[in-house]
Amino acid sequence: MRVLRLVLCLVGILVGIFTTSLSAATLTPIPCANITRLRDLASNPGLTYFTNSRTGDQLDYVVLGDAAVSDEVIVLFNGTSAILPDWPVQMLTNSQYSPLIVANSDYDPTEDSPRSLCHEYRIILFDYPGTGLNPLAATFTGDQVADDVDAMLNDVTVRYGISTAVVDPGGWSLGTNLALKYSFVAPVSNPSRQLHSVLLIATRPGGNTDGFQSGNQAQCVTTILDALESAVPNVSTYRALQAVGIKLTFPYLDQSPYSGSSDVCTATVGNNTVQLNVSLNCTFGNHCDQTLETDLDNRQTAPWSLTDGISRSLFIQERDFDNDYNICNCQSAEAGFMSTSCSCSAQVKSSPSNGGPCQVTSTIPWEPMISNCAPIQSSGQISVINGYEDLFIQWLYGQALVDGYQADYGTSRAEIFTYPGIDGAGHGILFQHPKWTQEHLFAALAN
Repeated sequence: MRVLRLVLCLVGILVGIFTTSLSAATLTPIPCANITRLRDLASNPGLTYFTNSRTGDQLDYVVLGDAAVSDEVIVLFNGTSAILPDWPVQMLTNSQYSPLIVANSDYDPTEDSPRSLCHEYRIILFDYPGTGLNPLAATFTGDQVADDVDAMLNDVTVRYGISTAVVDPGGWSLGTNLALKYSFVAPVSNPSRQLHSVLLIATRPGGNTDGFQSGNQAQCVTTILDALESAVPNVSTYRALQAVGIKLTFPYLDQSPYSGSSDVCTATVGNNTVQLNVSLNCTFGNHCDQTLETDLDNRQTAPWSLTDGISRSLFIQERDFDNDYNICNCQSAEAGFMSTSCSCSAQVKSSPSNGGPCQVTSTIPWEPMISNCAPIQSSGQISVINGYEDLFIQWLYGQALVDGYQADYGTSRAEIFTYPGIDGAGHGILFQHPKWTQEHLFAALAN
C-alpha cells in the first residue's frame, strides 16, 4: 500500500509538473490593442513573476506586442527610481494599434507616431529586485542584472512559447548603463542569443580612469539625488525631492545646453522644503505635469505601492552602481556573467565589475575624451538618443560614447540622434518628445 501511495504521489508530482509546464507555455503576450495605461497591466492580465535560480533574484515583467514585422524582442531597462509603468505609452505605440490610449489623461494627439514599436516588435518591461513584491537583492551589480535579464528571457520563451533568440537591449538614464553592461557580458555567457541594436536614451560612457568623478551632472541634480538617500522616512520631503527631480528632467526656463564647467542651477534642501534658484518649466504643454501625475499614480498602484515605487535600499544600490560605473572601467568579460580586467580610479561603493565599457579622459568635465571601448557583440549599432539640455548627464557624454566606438570599431558601429527642435529636450526626452523618441528608436532598429 505504501509503495502504491508512493507511486501515485510521484505520478501526481509528474502530472503537476507537466501541467504547470504546459499551462506556462500557453501564456500570451499582451496585444497592442489591449494597452491603456501600463500600470493597468499589473492586474489585467497581471505581472509575471520569475526567480533566477542562479542569483536568487526575483523580477516581475510583462510581455507586450504583436510582432507583426519582426520576432525581435526589445528589453527596456528602467532608470534610477523608475518602475515598469513609468515608460511613456506614446513612446511604445500609437492610437492606431492601441486605440484605448486616447482615453488617458496624458494622451497627446500631436505626439501620435505613424508607427508602433509594440505592434511591429515584442517589448519586455520589467522591475529590478526591491520593487513591489520583488525582495531586495543582497547586491545590485551590472553583471548580476545581466544574469537576471538573460534568465528572464529564457523564462519568457518557456512561459510564452515565443523566441528570444534576437534581442534589442535598451534603457533610459541608469538603464542605459545597465543595457550596455548586459550587451557587454551576456553574449559571452550565452552566445546562442544574438544582440541586434543597443538603444540608449540619455546615456554616458562611464569608465573614468583619471580620478574625475563629477562635472557631468548639474549641482542641483546632485544635491537632490544625494538628499533622496536620507529623506525617508520623512515622506513630505521625499515626495518634494521626487517631484523636483522629475521636473529637472525637463529644461527649466531659459536653460542653455549644459556643456560647460558648471550650470547655474542650484538646490537647497531643508525644513521639509526644496528650493531652486531657477524657474522650472513644468506645464501641461511640455508634458511635465502629466509625467508628474502619472508618476504619482503609478506609485499608488499595487504592487508598486508596497515599496512606494522602489525601496529606499534599492535607490541606494542604484546610486552605488552609478558611482562605480563612473570611476571603473572593464575591458573584458568571462562566462558566468562576469566583467573582468576592471580598474578603478577612486573608492568603489559596490563592485569594481560595475565599471563602464570605455576609458574616459575627462580632467576638463565638459571635454570628455573616450578611448579603449570594450567590444560589444551585436549585429547592429549602438544608438544614442539625446537632448541638448540634459542636466543629469551632459549630452556631450553620449556624443563622446559614439565617437569612442566609431574610433575603435568603425563609423558604422555607433550613431547618435540629438533632438533638433527649438523647443529643446532634456534628460526626460522620452517624456517630453515620445513621438520623436519612438521614431528614432525605429531608425536605430533599422540599422
